[in-house]
Parts: sequence; C-alpha cells; structure tokens
Amino acid sequence: MQDSPALDALISLSRATASANLALDKTLSRVGLWLNDLSLLTFLADGPLTRAELAGSLKTSQSETVRRVKPMEKLAWIERDADGRFVLTAVGTALVDEAGGLAANRAEVWLGELLSDEDVLVLSSLLGKLV
Repeated sequence: MQDSPALDALISLSRATASANLALDKTLSRVGLWLNDLSLLTFLADGPLTRAELAGSLKTSQSETVRRVKPMEKLAWIERDADGRFVLTAVGTALVDEAGGLAANRAEVWLGELLSDEDVLVLSSLLGKLV
C-alpha cells in the first residue's frame, strides 16, 4: 500500500469520529437521543427547513432524511408547517436545549482530556473546512 498522508488523515478522522460518537451517544442516551439525532434537531433549531435543505445540511439523501425524521414526528419533536417544511415543536426545542447542554459538557470533558483549548480551536477550524 502506498504511503498516503491524505488517506492516513481520513482514517484517523474516521476513528476519531467513532470515538466521539461513542462518548456522546452514551451521554445522550439519558434523554433518548443519539448524536446523529441531535445533529438533525439542531439544524431545525435555526428555523423551518424543506426536505432538500435538511438533507443538504445533513449530507444525506432526501429519502434518508425523511426516514430519519419520521420517528421524530411520531414522538412530536418535529412537525411540518403549512408549507411542508420541517419545524421543531416545543417538545423538540426543549429536548434540543437539554441534550445540547449534556452533549456540550461531555464534549468539553472528552476533548479537554485529549487536547489543549488552542488545539480544540484549530481542530474546529480545520473540520469546518471539510463540511
């Protein structure tokens, strides 16, 4: 196999993502969420989104987005407005607030054990370029 810094970086990123998901999913399970759920709900916290807009934010297909949203609609976390856009309900907003606080605290601890504050800022900046 060729030596590829780019491939090594992506493999490391994949492993880091798995570790982060594991750490945050355990914390979020207390409120019945996974990190991917919180990500979806957080996008809607900024306002109503069409299926295409939400899919674009999540980097998934529109059909996958609808599959992810349906259980949240049944739990009354998300509803559709008169224009068919997805919007958080009051219950969904409260959940995002609670889960977001738990996840932020856990993320601070998890990353704080591994990186300096400056490293976290650099990491955030670099990852921002990828999304």
